[in-house]
Amino acid sequence: MKILFVLLFTLISFTANAQISGGLNYKDADLREFIEDVALATRKTFIIDPGVAGKVNLVSSKNVDAELLFEIFLSVLKVNGYAATSTVDGGYKIIPVNIAFKDSVEEDAKGDRIATKVFFLRYADPVKVLGVVQQYVNPKGLSFAREGLQAIVVSDYAHNLTRIQSIIAEIDVDNSVVKIVKLKNTSAREMADVARQIASENSNNQSSYQSVKAIPIIASNSLILKGQSQTVERYFPIIEKLDLENASNGSLKVVKLKYANSETLLPTLQALSDSIAAPDVGVNKFSAEKIIISNYVEANAIIIKASADAQKKIIDLIYSLDTPRAQVLVEAIIVEVSNNAAKSLGVQYVLAGGEDSKVPFTVSNYSNTSPNILAATGALVLDDSSDSSSSATVENLSGVLRSAAIDSMLGINGLAVGAAGTRSDGGIFGVILNALSGDVKSNILSTPSIMTLDNEPAKFIVGQEIPITTGEALGSSNANPFRTIDRKNVGVQLEVVPQINEGDEIRLKIRQEVSSVSGPIATTSTELITNKREMETTVRVGDGEIIVLGGLIQQDETISVDKIPLLGSIPVLGKAFSSEQKSKSNTNLMVFLRPTIVRTSEDARAVTELKYGYISDSQKKAKTKLSLDDMMQDVVGVTSEQE
Repeated sequence: MKILFVLLFTLISFTANAQISGGLNYKDADLREFIEDVALATRKTFIIDPGVAGKVNLVSSKNVDAELLFEIFLSVLKVNGYAATSTVDGGYKIIPVNIAFKDSVEEDAKGDRIATKVFFLRYADPVKVLGVVQQYVNPKGLSFAREGLQAIVVSDYAHNLTRIQSIIAEIDVDNSVVKIVKLKNTSAREMADVARQIASENSNNQSSYQSVKAIPIIASNSLILKGQSQTVERYFPIIEKLDLENASNGSLKVVKLKYANSETLLPTLQALSDSIAAPDVGVNKFSAEKIIISNYVEANAIIIKASADAQKKIIDLIYSLDTPRAQVLVEAIIVEVSNNAAKSLGVQYVLAGGEDSKVPFTVSNYSNTSPNILAATGALVLDDSSDSSSSATVENLSGVLRSAAIDSMLGINGLAVGAAGTRSDGGIFGVILNALSGDVKSNILSTPSIMTLDNEPAKFIVGQEIPITTGEALGSSNANPFRTIDRKNVGVQLEVVPQINEGDEIRLKIRQEVSSVSGPIATTSTELITNKREMETTVRVGDGEIIVLGGLIQQDETISVDKIPLLGSIPVLGKAFSSEQKSKSNTNLMVFLRPTIVRTSEDARAVTELKYGYISDSQKKAKTKLSLDDMMQDVVGVTSEQE
């Protein structure tokens, strides 16, 4: 009864004042009942293992808030061999402590909470450090480490993890030593590669090999070894023995290239072989024997026949040149905005009297209008006046005029209204009104892009090959005519040679061309007119920056007026005695460029994912059945996620 009174007082006091007044007083209380009290007081959810049982003896004379009560609760569980581990939904599981160590995933816990923490090591051997740390880990806690992984994983109470962290900090210090090996018969770069290869092959069995660093010093042809004293002492005799054995090796050496091309590198090495073969003045002289350098294309290797000293110099030179070259992605943006407007208005007429008429012959005909008033009127008049008794000459003349009239009709643009005929006295008349208003707007955007190695030319062409006549010839008596043609590229062309300079500055030698077919020279001709915009220049630009290569802002306005003198100048009425054409065009052309340096596979992957995503999204917007993702999976065998 006394215990129940204390519990009731505690719950009422905490609910009203957010803390427990009068302290805590539990004597041989049931553990499960204590868990229920804490759940009500802290408003937390507990999932209790069926096997949880025990007694609670807890006395406190101070006021206790919810946070302090929960920490006391964790200590009570620890005394009874249990622990509380958090769940995904914010609750806690009350389980035996040995199971809690395996189940815990918390990292930022404190106090008597169980947590799992990863301690990363910089210098010390993780297996050896684990042997020391295990002495401080709770007997039911967990700890793990393996060779090749510079880390230790420990599951324990949070307060104990803090102590373990301080112990590891004192152990994980840099105790490495540095030793210099003077090489006589081997290139420092070559020996450094050998040392790294030994470390890599033995790292699975002995982690101490992995902690050794080999640094070549080219100027003195020496090798610096840095690592644990025991490991460095193990390496030292191996390297000295390899260097000594190279002195007795034959004069033939094969160097397999990693990045450079053997065909490209060979001329440079051959050009320098004479200076390398000449004896030095002073120490380290060697005989001026002939040096033979060749290459094996299939293996991308360089073959050297020379003395050991000469080989060493040549190999050092090869290592200096055999470095990975960066790539450059060149993206061009070509924008052309044009607006062409045209207007024309003209009146043509013909008037002639008959045989006895006093009406004079008058006509207004202009070169800048169609159709031809004389041809059209003549064809119509002769056709109307012809009958079955017409002579052959009249028929021929009528046919010629009709043909001329039809040809001129083909050149009509816009509106053409006319009339023609004969009068009763034999006179003829004709009139044609021609009117046109046109407006053409265009907005052309092209974005060619290409990737190439540093200092390597690249070329990009998208378009067509059109036939261009280069000559025509006829045989004797105008027989066997033949024509010679040539094919010309029409479209978008991009040629570029990038050169990466100091500070990621890029020197670009670039040629950009945009061409198109304008149309035939005339309606009756097969010869074509092509539009061409070409730009060839050399610029300097920073990595990822956008630069304008150049452009064209052009405005053309043309006014053509044909009129009858005096009459055509009369205000308003003069429009009937003139033909006027106006045309206006505005052209804005700009070419922008953006080069991006791609040094690593991660850079290349980022660029590829950007372009891949753009094309894939474009296909989805177009709702096409052809999917780039499906093509990659079916043909290449990879998905977009693997890309």
